[in-house]
Amino acid sequence: MDAAKPNKQRILDVFNGKMPDRVPNFEVLIDNPTLSAIMGRPMPVHTLGNIPPQDYLDVAGRIGQDVIGLCFYFSPFFYEDAQGCPKPLDFPIRSRDDLKRLLKPDLGWVQDRFDLLDQYAAAVSGTDTGLFVLLGSFMTTAYDQVFGFEPFMLSLFDDLPLVEAVLEIGADYYAAISHLVCQRDLTFLYVGDDVAFKSATLIDPDLLRRIWLPRLKRIFAPALARQIPILFHSDGNIRAIIPDLIDSGVRAINPIEPYGMDIRDIKRTFGKDLALVGNLDVGGSLSRGTPDDVRRDARALIEAVGRDGGLVLASSHSITPNVKPENFMAMVETAWTCRYT
Repeated sequence: MDAAKPNKQRILDVFNGKMPDRVPNFEVLIDNPTLSAIMGRPMPVHTLGNIPPQDYLDVAGRIGQDVIGLCFYFSPFFYEDAQGCPKPLDFPIRSRDDLKRLLKPDLGWVQDRFDLLDQYAAAVSGTDTGLFVLLGSFMTTAYDQVFGFEPFMLSLFDDLPLVEAVLEIGADYYAAISHLVCQRDLTFLYVGDDVAFKSATLIDPDLLRRIWLPRLKRIFAPALARQIPILFHSDGNIRAIIPDLIDSGVRAINPIEPYGMDIRDIKRTFGKDLALVGNLDVGGSLSRGTPDDVRRDARALIEAVGRDGGLVLASSHSITPNVKPENFMAMVETAWTCRYT
């Protein structure tokens, strides 16, 4: 393989516990100014904004990223307005009467994304570049958009069945999307749901195992049935539920934020069962240092947890606007030069 060029086998090797030719690099979101600097022209949105597939292929080719993909994050909570048209939820759910106002979710609401996914699949066909899909934020949607954070937490005690009814709507929707996207030739399925603070999970791990994990498994099921690797994302400290994720079929986690988890500890404890995708501090040298600082930190991370092939080099969150473009390139070029064969 050409170390500076995308090759999906590289990231698959890491996810499958094999030794790649070099450390892969991956970012799900590259924002401006870095994206425009990579492309050499102004880009209106970041990579998570479902950019045209040829643009994303160009990005991947310039940075040696092995996969491109698109986002199916979408709230399925709509109601019928006075004109009889579907309208996104703009009131909080507080009761079953509120639930009764909701329309039955319709996959047609995201038909444009399925059409774009097919364009992505056609674009990577016959190339070495892989394809991923990001979906699954049903817990985040519930506390962020449906209840509001504090009412959500209070409802866990005051009306847990109502919380579960909302989670069920979101999980059903994403499970249906997962079934359809996994019929495509995906390199991996990327499932994201933010369920943790820096210090611990948002709610007690036992309650997560009761109301969240079984629904998450339904989203995983189509990928597992087709032996498509699963990469799971959550911000914060998810250490308490990593064994549950492994048992549920997750092959890799991201981003392993340095403020909440020690990636070296995660490697020692779970490395034989789990690939690690992360965790160069986006608030550290990527934003505030020099390219040499980034190279030093990236090499230290690779030496600490990546020498057995179990690391995909990435930021601790995403390439946000505060990241210097030259620092991002220093990170990916360090991955290119860390050869195993």
